[in-house]
Amino acid sequence: MLDELGIAKVHIIGNSMGAHSTVGFALAHPQMVDKLVLMGGGTGGPSQFVPMPTEGIKLIGALYRDPTVENLKRMMNVFVYDASSLTEELYQQRLANILARRDHLENFVKSLQVNPKQFTDYGHRLSEIKAKTLVIWGRDDRFVPLDVGLRVIWGIPNAEMHIFNQCGHWAQWEHADAFNQMVREFFAR
Repeated sequence: MLDELGIAKVHIIGNSMGAHSTVGFALAHPQMVDKLVLMGGGTGGPSQFVPMPTEGIKLIGALYRDPTVENLKRMMNVFVYDASSLTEELYQQRLANILARRDHLENFVKSLQVNPKQFTDYGHRLSEIKAKTLVIWGRDDRFVPLDVGLRVIWGIPNAEMHIFNQCGHWAQWEHADAFNQMVREFFAR
């Protein structure tokens, strides 16, 4: 698609599963990547300190198997450090998005049954990524623990990291202004 659009190099931002996809793209097409921002993911492998699957991963699996507003609330309350910013309107919007793609839910549940680990551990290949990379993590992430992020910056030679205190898996929501400024400044360098 980038070739079709005549775009030679891109900056990519990936959150959680999207960070995994971003790393996969950067490894498969290094010539097309200028800068990366990885948030709460990036496949540094499983946590060495937190039992896997994590609390958040268990809850997202429960939500995908039974997509109810109650399961969504349980999952989203673990998504963030302070759930007081989550509104009923947000829950309803997210649930509508989830229910609009029943095929995605079914495929995700099937893939969990076939491969419970889900994601390729790119830890041994992270050193191949030459793009400047900003890794952003929430210190209190209950989906992908902080030590995974530390392994990501250890592996990517040109990486830097910012850790938000009092932040879960959704840094772009919980610290939106600081997050947006940080990303803009990183891309402008």
